[in-house]
Amino acid sequence: MVKLFLSNRVIVILLLPFIIGMYLILGYATGMNAAFQSINLGFFGTITATTLITTSLSFILLFLNSYLINLTFNKNGFYDRNIFIPSLLYVVLMSFYHSFYVMDGLLIAHTFLLLCLMQLFQLYQNEDGRKAVFNAAFFAGVSAVVHPPIIMILPLLFMMVWSIRPFVLRESLLLITGFGIPLIYGGIYLKWLDTSINLQLLKQATNYENNKINFLVTTGIFLLMMVLSLIGIQAKLKNSSIRFKKLVRILWVYILIGALFGISDYMLFGQIERFSFILLPIPFFLPYSFTSKTWGKIASILFYITFAYSIVKFFI
Repeated sequence: MVKLFLSNRVIVILLLPFIIGMYLILGYATGMNAAFQSINLGFFGTITATTLITTSLSFILLFLNSYLINLTFNKNGFYDRNIFIPSLLYVVLMSFYHSFYVMDGLLIAHTFLLLCLMQLFQLYQNEDGRKAVFNAAFFAGVSAVVHPPIIMILPLLFMMVWSIRPFVLRESLLLITGFGIPLIYGGIYLKWLDTSINLQLLKQATNYENNKINFLVTTGIFLLMMVLSLIGIQAKLKNSSIRFKKLVRILWVYILIGALFGISDYMLFGQIERFSFILLPIPFFLPYSFTSKTWGKIASILFYITFAYSIVKFFI
């Protein structure tokens, strides 16, 4: 499987719907989801939907997110040829989170943060960046509407823009405007609903304690793969352009965001769901562990262990 996704054959991307579908079917068959799900959509309140609806929407969003990650990876030259392992890594690692099986504001936020990342990657040092800055901020604002904690990303958004572009007052004002527009409309809708924002994602989820155990088990494997990836990307950075280094810097900010959200989520609510934000930038780093001549086999073994456990977990 690893060798297949490390190839440059575009057709392998069509395997992802079958892999996503396998996880969703196993989740349904093992009773992971209740007949009706309460879904937290941030400013849009909490809604209740059937498993069929939430699972179908999850399927679409997961495939879209994995495709966007891989498109951004290949388009920006993170490797010397097109490969499709980033999309596979996102799907497999995301399968350990409840949001994989039930569409919610967090999964929607993944999509819009990826769209934000794509816009940030379109910025250049000496080109007009107003359009890309506004679009990136707008997508980040939409993600904050469906998942309010992301409001904290605003100062970091300035940091990411300034890592590529010099300070331009007009662009900074556009950033604030783009980020604020979705929040204004979301606030109006929230007022119209006459309700409040619930920051706790999961009040009750079947087998959620098991998910926490799975998270701890896979985190150990994941950290080993990350160490191997850092060795690989350091070699890449030595011979890369200044622009590529700036793109990597943006990804590190995304990792910081995911870590802060995940730690606060666990400390305040005993949940691990917001750690999933780390899965947006991590697929850009992990492929370097597989392409390394020295560590490639070890990385493949660690991946297969993770993949096997992602299936076995349904029967534990």
